[in-house]
Amino acid sequence: MPAAPIHKIAWWGWPILALWIGGVAYFLFRQPYFVLVLLAVLCVLVWIQWILERRGRRRLAAARRDESICEFAGSFTRDTDTWIIRAVYEELSRYIAVDHRPISVRPDDRWEEDLKIDSEDLGDRVRDIAFRARRSMDGCEQNPLWGKVKTVGDIVAFLSYQPRIVEQDAAGNSHRAGQSVDL
Repeated sequence: MPAAPIHKIAWWGWPILALWIGGVAYFLFRQPYFVLVLLAVLCVLVWIQWILERRGRRRLAAARRDESICEFAGSFTRDTDTWIIRAVYEELSRYIAVDHRPISVRPDDRWEEDLKIDSEDLGDRVRDIAFRARRSMDGCEQNPLWGKVKTVGDIVAFLSYQPRIVEQDAAGNSHRAGQSVDL
């Protein structure tokens, strides 16, 4: 199974970042006390949110310390693609990790309420999962589960409906990704 792709900032992101930093520097020069107080308050609020989120994830990790991918995979039917199951489990448990330790996920975990993953981040994670599971995201709007994904199990079901990526080997023979090719 391939590793998830590493996302890098687009070329146009650098000029936007430079403009933002320049704007902050300008306002810092014009109104130094106001900007410093505003930044200090913002930093304290972000720090409090980070502490609360980390505490919640540590509690979740402690409650699930004896769980593994075996329990996760066992909750699906035998005909479910194991590449999808593995990719979903590994990517999501790594994404919600705390103290560099992955947290086990369950099929009935709600990604927003239980795992605290917002919809934009989930979209990025699903693309990475689809890449690892060798599933195409083309035409995902026609998927019967489009817009209905609420749990981790729904992600597995959603990707099961997506077509497999068909690759060609060096001889030009096409085969489905993830399946062995007899030589």
